[in-house]
Formats: sequence, C-alpha cells, structure tokens
Amino acid sequence: MRAQVSGKEVAIEKMPWISERDVMAFSAYPARDGTCGVLIQLDEHGSVVLDTLSVERRGGFLFVFINGRFITELQIDKRVSDGKIYIPSGLTAADIDLMKKDWRLIGERKKR
Repeated sequence: MRAQVSGKEVAIEKMPWISERDVMAFSAYPARDGTCGVLIQLDEHGSVVLDTLSVERRGGFLFVFINGRFITELQIDKRVSDGKIYIPSGLTAADIDLMKKDWRLIGERKKR
C-alpha cells in the first residue's frame, strides 16, 4: 500500500494493534466532504496501546480500517495519552449505524 501523506510504500501489519474490542464509545459528526467523522474513545487497554504506539512509533503512521475498508492514515506526531482517536472524515451513514449497534455514544451510560 502507498501512504497518502508521504507517498512511500508501506507494509501493514496483519494483526491490528487496536481493534473494535478496544473501543468504549464514540461521537459522530458530519464532515465537510459529505462523509462522517468520528471521535473514538478507547477503553483502558486500547488507551495503553495507543499511548505506547504514539511514543514508540512517533513519526510513523496509523492506518485506520473500519468494516474492512481503508478510511484514513494518521501521522503519529505526538504522544496520545487520553485514549482518543480523531478520524476527520471518510465514514458513511451506514458505518455510523453499525457502530451504534456495538458501542455507546460518548456521554451515554454503558450498554448492558
């Protein structure tokens, strides 16, 4: 795969560092390009992994796939210790509907 930001060829690891099991909640919003963006809040495990990645892989890229589809690449330019991943755009309304089935919205009580 070719990185969009750097234009370099990159290899993507087969196993994700962070997966859907690490997501605790999210907040969606309409993006300027007509797609949707989201703020994803990770659970404790995901937050620790993101913090570790942001320190050890600084200058690298985090590739985001949702529902098996490439959404965006994020350059790791600083430490991320709050457990939040901001995806500015690229998701569809159908993606958001599927996310609502699995995760709560930020600010809502936990699903039972």
